[in-house]
Amino acid sequence: MTKTVAIELVPPVDRLVEHWVKDEQISSEQAVQELIALGFEARLRDLYARYRRAECSFGYLAEALGMSTWELTHLLEERGWTSHNLPG
Repeated sequence: MTKTVAIELVPPVDRLVEHWVKDEQISSEQAVQELIALGFEARLRDLYARYRRAECSFGYLAEALGMSTWELTHLLEERGWTSHNLPG
């Protein structure tokens, strides 16, 4: 399911999107979608690192990403990441 939102880009993000559109010859929408995807991946890596250090639970990790534990398990499997934080 896709969701449409209206946002106002602030400097320097607006300039980055403009540059990206010209450089990559993509639409503003595509550039913003890519930035959002990159932000999600960065957030996922950060939260996953906290989980692996036993700083948060698997349930918290899923909740922080807005998904069920089953969805999170599949997301991690797609990346080849373990879904447990046991040593070894």
